[in-house]
Amino acid sequence: WEAYEASELDKNKAVAAWVKNDHLNFEVLYVYQGVVQKYRPDFIARLASGEYLVLEVKGRQSRRSDAKHAYMKEWVEAVNQHGDFGRWRFAVSKAPSEVKDILVA
Repeated sequence: WEAYEASELDKNKAVAAWVKNDHLNFEVLYVYQGVVQKYRPDFIARLASGEYLVLEVKGRQSRRSDAKHAYMKEWVEAVNQHGDFGRWRFAVSKAPSEVKDILVA
């Protein structure tokens, strides 16, 4: 599934550049069941529009993933309010067919 998403990131004209968030240390701290955890989303993309996209590939939602996503949305809001790091957004792809629409949203 992530391979399909990576292929779409490669070929989609809405994407200027992207990276798999593997060994980049891009993570957001979140709290789940009273314990601080580290969330590492799957992909980071710079879109042709200049916006940055944090993309998570998730087939099934859980309480834990809901917590991760809530903290990621809060991070995006804070970065956007700061204003010095470009415009960011976060999206979750729940099926391979969704990624094209996410990229142009």
